Amino acid sequence: MKILSDHPLENFHTFGIDVKAKLFVEINSVEDINELLRSKEFINEPKFILGGGSNILFTKNFDGLIIKISISGISIIEEDDQNILIEAGAGVLWDDLVNYAIENNYGGIENLILIPGTVGAAPIQNIGAYGQELADTFHSVNGVLLESGETKIFIKDECKFGYRDSIFKNELKNKIIITSVRLRLNKNPNAQLSYQEVRNEIENQNILNPTIKDVSRIISEIRRTKLPDPNELRNAGSFFKNPVISLEKYKSISDTYPDLKCYPVDDDNVKIPAAWLIEKCGLKGKRKGNVGTHQNQPLVIVNYGATGKEVLDFAAMIRKSVDEMFNIP
Repeated sequence: MKILSDHPLENFHTFGIDVKAKLFVEINSVEDINELLRSKEFINEPKFILGGGSNILFTKNFDGLIIKISISGISIIEEDDQNILIEAGAGVLWDDLVNYAIENNYGGIENLILIPGTVGAAPIQNIGAYGQELADTFHSVNGVLLESGETKIFIKDECKFGYRDSIFKNELKNKIIITSVRLRLNKNPNAQLSYQEVRNEIENQNILNPTIKDVSRIISEIRRTKLPDPNELRNAGSFFKNPVISLEKYKSISDTYPDLKCYPVDDDNVKIPAAWLIEKCGLKGKRKGNVGTHQNQPLVIVNYGATGKEVLDFAAMIRKSVDEMFNIP
């Protein structure tokens, strides 16, 4: 384990902002974490846990210690005729885990294909796409508490999962290093076809009995037509959450805009597409200086050489426009 000083972060987050960390260390094991936490030299340094950097926007240099999690490995913990419990290191690329599951016909996360980032970051915002969420298959997470160095296991009910939300994003923010995640997957899976766009493609391709491999392939094709590759055009994927509004408010907006879709959350609230709101504001493909929304997907903010502050200001402009037009902050 080597502590680096004044370390560039451009290649450690998908927005590619030109910033540096005062101190930087890459962690490959729980033992590395324990060694780091025992070092008195870094006790008082501000610390930031970094995974794949696909959900991060740096607006300035980080005056502290960046802890890059690179713990690898995928292993089978237990299995029976129906289910299999898999553990993946926090530094494993999420898409590598998804592809591992698909190739072995383990169902439950195939619709989450091509989501950037690492396994350890997945529980933090309960990643989800095309009708699946991490919480659907989540079993537990292993981690180390930064303050005490205690090893801790959090089972699903303790994680307070919500829509792009969890205990790790709130009470335990910057207080725990996630070291591995366990998922319980289905060995006899059925394809998840809740999204009309996916069902349409299944029908267009005349697939009578779709497998999880069929569904993941189709979702990959859809995502590639909509989302830019961060290796070619710097971005952090979907920048905005789909807002949850009351059913009453949805009906009021849909009276004027009958093409507005919604997805039930509970008896009183629905989720509506942020992309639709942004596009209705005329901001799809909008560019201001070195930052803009993607021409095919307005949820995605792309960096053409901007600073972090330029990206943040651009995002604030989009939120303000949506709020002014629809009264949705």
